[in-house]
Amino acid sequence: MRLPPLERPEDGRWSAPVSRGEAVAFLDVPPAPASAPAVTRRSKRTGKTHRSSGQSTIGLPHRSSSDALSRAGSYSSSTRTPTSDMGPEDVISTGTFGWVRGSAIGQGAHACVFKALEKQTGRIFAVKQAPLGGEQDDSFRDRLEAELRICKDLRHPNIVACLGFECTKDSFYIYLEYVPGGSMSTLLKEFGPLVGPLLKQCTEGVLEGLNYLHTQNPPVVHRDVKGANILVDLNFNVKLSDFGCSKKEDLTKSFTTIGSIPWMAPEVILQRDGYGRKADLWSFGCAMLEMATAENPWGKDAFENVMYALKHISMTDAIPVIPELEEAADAFLRSCLQRTPDKRPSAGELLRHRWFDN
Repeated sequence: MRLPPLERPEDGRWSAPVSRGEAVAFLDVPPAPASAPAVTRRSKRTGKTHRSSGQSTIGLPHRSSSDALSRAGSYSSSTRTPTSDMGPEDVISTGTFGWVRGSAIGQGAHACVFKALEKQTGRIFAVKQAPLGGEQDDSFRDRLEAELRICKDLRHPNIVACLGFECTKDSFYIYLEYVPGGSMSTLLKEFGPLVGPLLKQCTEGVLEGLNYLHTQNPPVVHRDVKGANILVDLNFNVKLSDFGCSKKEDLTKSFTTIGSIPWMAPEVILQRDGYGRKADLWSFGCAMLEMATAENPWGKDAFENVMYALKHISMTDAIPVIPELEEAADAFLRSCLQRTPDKRPSAGELLRHRWFDN
């Protein structure tokens, strides 16, 4: 299935890769978020100093082209974190733009994520790299393009910003805001569960990000909300990341089992009537449980095998065990973990819950 071409918005910020049978399309990277340092340059002709937002143009070449990309985008982190020592062979240049690969951040089944440093400005950013090639190249490339279409315009304090992309003959790169605190799941393993005001702060932050996604036009359903996809900055501000499973359509109902099993809503597994944004709210409740216990939402070693987990979550009346919480927090969490999707509040309604009143 070919992704339809995107119309260029009136502000001219973005166009996106179109189907592989068409000519090169170009992407004008939107300005980096407010946290990004502006680039200062001095004009050789006038001697005056100019500040730039870092906009540039990125091209996704025709699938059969062996050309490297033209330019790359702006980056949004001013954090200067030391990178590992690299030799000249590790410097990747694209036209007049170049960056140095740093240490690995994460590794998935189809892609890896690492830090990178932009050579001219010293900005640190994250790069998601996916190899292209092999029998599954077409379908995987379609997934990458779909992910890019969803995340490219998202700009919110609780969403990891996409800053551009690059495609070479062998690899596809998505440039992302670098969030130095790492994932919530990693922090929980290191420091234990969140309690009191910190649990409330992080819960509200994730919910703000979800509400932003769910109120987009068309709405975005994340479909994989969990601690591993919640990143934390140095001020403990949380940001939703990884839109590889997400869907963005006016008709948000899905009929595909996708996500991570312990965080899956019952309707995602059952596939009777499809599922939509309310499935994200169940997963969000499971993520809150994860933050409150520093364990998977159903508990450590709760399931003997995958089939038992799928059956237990989808075909019983059980909900995960809720730890001892203050009364308002307990009521909030139980409202998310109602097995009937229509009984779960929306993200906007949850933001008005009395737990957040003080």
